[in-house]
Amino acid sequence: MERPDRNEAIAALAFIEALLVGFPFVGPVDRAVALSGILTALVRGVLPTAPLHAIRAHSPGTGKSFLVDLAAVIATGRRCPVIAAGKTEEETEKRLGALLRDAVPVVSIDNINGELGGDMLCQLTERPLVRVRILGKSEAPELECRSTTFATGNNLVLAGDMTRRAVLCSLDAEMDRPELRDFSFNPLDRVMANRGAYVAAALTVIRAYQVAGSPTVCGPLGSYEDWSAMVRSPLVWLGHDDPVVSMETAREEDPELSAIRELFEHWRAHLILSDGYTTNSITKTACAKTATSSLDFNQQGFLFPEFRDLLLRQAGEGGVVNSRRFGKWLSRIKGRVVDGHRIEMREDGSHGNRFSLCRVSAAPAYASPGRPGAAASEF
Repeated sequence: MERPDRNEAIAALAFIEALLVGFPFVGPVDRAVALSGILTALVRGVLPTAPLHAIRAHSPGTGKSFLVDLAAVIATGRRCPVIAAGKTEEETEKRLGALLRDAVPVVSIDNINGELGGDMLCQLTERPLVRVRILGKSEAPELECRSTTFATGNNLVLAGDMTRRAVLCSLDAEMDRPELRDFSFNPLDRVMANRGAYVAAALTVIRAYQVAGSPTVCGPLGSYEDWSAMVRSPLVWLGHDDPVVSMETAREEDPELSAIRELFEHWRAHLILSDGYTTNSITKTACAKTATSSLDFNQQGFLFPEFRDLLLRQAGEGGVVNSRRFGKWLSRIKGRVVDGHRIEMREDGSHGNRFSLCRVSAAPAYASPGRPGAAASEF
């Protein structure tokens, strides 16, 4: 319709949402992310950028790839072809570059085990234009990013910069063999029997929000302003949870953020705030030994074993902390504010760079991304 109202938009969204009754969403935010994926796949061609939609579960057969197929069938009329993540970041970059050159409308990285990140994937979701090097040639043509990007995996974790470039949907069937569940209908068959009605319903949801004057219902989201206005805001306007809230879940699970928080805790406990330390002096503190309670007084244990274990995980080599790798890690995370603190570095060519943990004096108060006035810098 040319000018649908809010009630007509509610009915249209309920028509689409009826397809999702068989998916075991963990919570309302996960359902909102699924609806966001459906709307995004349909209108991605007119959006300069859109976040990745990650779908995860604990067990195979829960419906992760099936949910991507549902979004693809509504948007394109066919199931979504999938690719596997490469064994290295470079290999994944080549596969994504090939799909980008082919202008594939829906991209799905299927069955990821463990962490997901990488520079190319971040560019694919955040930049409207990228340059992709053609394998075996010196050419790097400029390409538009117009693909809706999905990722699926069991216990999938978003890492690093990917946490602010993706919304996260979690499924949990709470059973040993989720693939054996019975469904009252096949949602893909239902869509293919009347696909035009589902396309019209999705467009009605978006159009009704615009006809209503695009009221402000959620805070800003840097890099994804158009997506937020066309997909995210209509869902919130119609009473669904904000899909962007799932970014905070991804951020809290980020292994790099967890390591930084652990470092800061040990630093505050065993070193002095604002004092400058070389990597060697930090390592000596973390690896300091003390006599154990054993009858053998020559036997020694580590005074701060958890601190030492952290440095070994981040910069270990051959069972000892590599100062060069440790310094690179500190240089990479310096300036990042976590829990009101950050690492600062002072260059010293004679004695080695010195690092200090400093309290940030004027940290802005955090606001939920689902409310107007949320801090855009967090996302």
